[in-house]
Amino acid sequence: MRFDGRVAAVTGGGSGIGAAICERLAAEGATVAALDLAVDRAREVVAGLPGAGAFRADVSDPASIEEALNQVESELGPLAIMVNNAGALAMEHVARVTPLVEKQQQEAAVGPIQTPLDALVRLTDEEWRFVLSVHLDGTFYGTRAAVRRMATRRSGVIINMASVCGIQGCTGHPHYSAAKAGVLGFTRATAKEVIVQGIRVNAVAPGFIDTARNREAVGAARNVNVGGTPAGRLGTPEEIAATVAFLASDDAGFFVGATISPNGGLVTAV
Repeated sequence: MRFDGRVAAVTGGGSGIGAAICERLAAEGATVAALDLAVDRAREVVAGLPGAGAFRADVSDPASIEEALNQVESELGPLAIMVNNAGALAMEHVARVTPLVEKQQQEAAVGPIQTPLDALVRLTDEEWRFVLSVHLDGTFYGTRAAVRRMATRRSGVIINMASVCGIQGCTGHPHYSAAKAGVLGFTRATAKEVIVQGIRVNAVAPGFIDTARNREAVGAARNVNVGGTPAGRLGTPEEIAATVAFLASDDAGFFVGATISPNGGLVTAV
């Protein structure tokens, strides 16, 4: 029960990796606040977790995240752990790129790749801004709001969700890769600043994870992800949640501005 007596807020807590994080932290004693734009899904996640609460939050709106954390502290207690996990995909972009990725895979099996993805040139301004607003802006807003509350107590842990796409870049997804690379740079700079106030900030950069959303988004192209992962499989949300739990614990007390990347061997140097 490493987190007994601690309040943990998880953005994007209503599904996938976020739901797994909520369940893992609660299993180790935390009082969990699941923050999600789809608050009904967050309520379903926390329904069986002792003392937990669900709160509506739009991470791309700084006022929304501030209000959500006000409610968390009012109803559950002082915030000790903040997990900036919320994410989103520009689904129209994914729908354009995925068939071309599959075609390139077929071409690669018999000879040179002839089909361009044209992902960059067809990426719209709206898709670019949407993905950055959720992933990068959302991480900034969530971290800033958490530090405002933790600094007065000179204690707290913040974990930001990045991706291997932010480390090596993911072909066909320049906006997502840029956002996640930004999360890593932001985490490193912020961690150096706030550690003197007793707040630890670190990042998790997962590889390809087998969530319902990812299965829906990439369809048959998931075989490309499996084939490119030396472990020969996708990761599970529970494995990412375990990594988050480690970073949130006192066992990780000397981790400051670090990136841990559970990715099945896809990237072996961070």
